[in-house]
Amino acid sequence: MASINSAIKSMKRNALIEELKKLKLNSAGSYSVLSRRLRNHYRRKKLLEAGIPLKKEILPFYVIVDFEATCEEVNTPNYPHEIIEFPAVLVNVEKNEIVSQFQAFCRPTMNPKLSEFCTELTGITQDQVDSADEFPVVVKRFESWLKENGLGTSHNYAIVTDGPWDMGRFLYGQCKLSEIEYPKFAHKWVNIRKIFHNFYDTRQVCLKLMLESLDLKFEGRPHCGLDDAKNIARILLQLAEDGAPLLPNERIHKPKLQNDFSSQAIRSNKSSRTQPISKVVTPIPRTS
Repeated sequence: MASINSAIKSMKRNALIEELKKLKLNSAGSYSVLSRRLRNHYRRKKLLEAGIPLKKEILPFYVIVDFEATCEEVNTPNYPHEIIEFPAVLVNVEKNEIVSQFQAFCRPTMNPKLSEFCTELTGITQDQVDSADEFPVVVKRFESWLKENGLGTSHNYAIVTDGPWDMGRFLYGQCKLSEIEYPKFAHKWVNIRKIFHNFYDTRQVCLKLMLESLDLKFEGRPHCGLDDAKNIARILLQLAEDGAPLLPNERIHKPKLQNDFSSQAIRSNKSSRTQPISKVVTPIPRTS
């Protein structure tokens, strides 16, 4: 196996593409993506030939969320971001597609008037948030949507985000502002940015760069939460096809809103090369 990996690492990009085509595998992507795709193909082949079962590191369903929140062009350090769009898409890995979606706008209460910058960035209008429910009502509707799709009951699933901020900053902060309990569905999640970075051995990445590394173009409007979530779903499905581990790798550590938030622990994930920015995020160590 070491000799195969060494041979693949010495291959030029065109040679990688030709080999992947011969194997009828996806031949689109950056050099690091193509190299890892080919190496992982042969690793799995060797394990199967040796009669070693492949470790299951993927779930049947994923719910991708990407919140949009109130903002200014220049935010003060303690600016209270309030969620104004709560979008989610449900991905069925076996079907290789999005099978359901959820979208609701939320009415902010601390800063009810959206800044001009926020409207231009997100495309969300003042009328949309003025006519929307407040966050506690929206989160209950989302939890009902999860139940309607059998998530957490009939089907195992995980929440997916692009980075630690959606849960560790926006959702956590919104629950504090709304004085409601932090929801159980968000205690742990898959940080897809971290998995992409580690699996494909790339430099630091963002949504735009992840798509470019896979030779994909953004579909829709950037910073529309629902469109962002749909594009993250495309990345997740390619990671699944390439054999990446897609299990929760971050969590909120003891999310009790009544306690002192400064006491939240931060731990490093030994498999991670990046540190989470939120004080409430605890990376989940890999067991392998």
